[in-house]
Amino acid sequence: MLSQLSMIVSTKDVPACRAAIVQLLGFMKVERESINRATEIFDDIYRLYQGLYPGYRRCDTPYHDFQHVLDVTLASLRLCDANILSGVEISTHGVFLACIAAIFHDTGYIPELDDPVETGAVYTSTHVSRSMLFAQKYMSEKNYPEDDIQRVSQMILLTDLAVKVQYVVFISRENEILSKIVAAGDLLGQMADRIYLEKLPYLYLEFRAANITAYTSEEDLMQKTCGFFKVMDNRFKNDLDNIAECLYLHFDQRYDINIDLYNIGMQHNLEYLSYIMTEHPGRHREFLKRDGIIKKL
Repeated sequence: MLSQLSMIVSTKDVPACRAAIVQLLGFMKVERESINRATEIFDDIYRLYQGLYPGYRRCDTPYHDFQHVLDVTLASLRLCDANILSGVEISTHGVFLACIAAIFHDTGYIPELDDPVETGAVYTSTHVSRSMLFAQKYMSEKNYPEDDIQRVSQMILLTDLAVKVQYVVFISRENEILSKIVAAGDLLGQMADRIYLEKLPYLYLEFRAANITAYTSEEDLMQKTCGFFKVMDNRFKNDLDNIAECLYLHFDQRYDINIDLYNIGMQHNLEYLSYIMTEHPGRHREFLKRDGIIKKL
C-alpha cells in the first residue's frame, strides 16, 4: 500500500516526474497539443536550472532547486485533479496554465549571466516578481496569447506569502481557483516532502545570503518552522479557501487509497521536528539523516 508520496514517483528522478506530469494532465483530459507545450516548457526550465539556458547561470539555491519545482508542479496538478473530481469546474486549458505556472514559479532565483550577485539567493525577497517577468518574457517569445500570460502571472503572484489574497482582483473565477491551487501546491510540495526537514538548513543559508534577519540561527529557523506549520494551516483554511481539503479524492480515484498523502507527510514532518526541538535542542543535525543531505553542509 502506498504510504508516502515518494512511493508514487521520486522527485530525484526527473524523467519519471516528467512522465508523471504527462500522466496527470492525461487524467484531466488535457489536449495532446497542450501536453506537448507543457513538456516543452518543462524541458526548457530544466535546462535553465542546469545552467544550459542561454543568458542564465545554473541554479545555485539548494533549497529552491529543480526538485522543489517538481514537488510544486506535482502537488498543483494533483490539487487540480482533486478539485475536478469534487465537482469544481476547471477547463483543460486552465489546468495547462496552472501546470506551467508551477514550473515557472521560482525561475526568479536564477541569475542572468551578467547579474552582479554571488548567488540567486540574493533575490529571495524579489524572486516572485522576477519569476513573473521570466514567464512573461518566455511566453511572449513563444507567441502565447496575452490573456494566457496574464493568467499565469497572476498564479505565480499568489505564491508570494506577502500578497494579501483578499485584495487581489482576479482575472476570472477560474483563475482565482487555479491561483489558489498553485499557491497551495507551493506550500504542500515543500512541507510534505520527505526531505523537507533536511533541506531547512539550506533555506537558512539562502535567507542569510539575502540578508533576511527573521532568523538568528539555523536552530532558530528550525524552531520557528513548528509555528510556520500553524500559520500555513490558517492560510490553507482562510486565504486559500480550503482548496486542498479534497485532495484525498485524487489518491482515492487514481491509486485506490482513501487518504491524503500530503496531509500525512506534513503531519509526520511536524511531529518529528517538534520531537527533535523539544527532546534534542541544539542537536537537530544529528537526527536529520535522509539522503545524506546534512552531510553536504
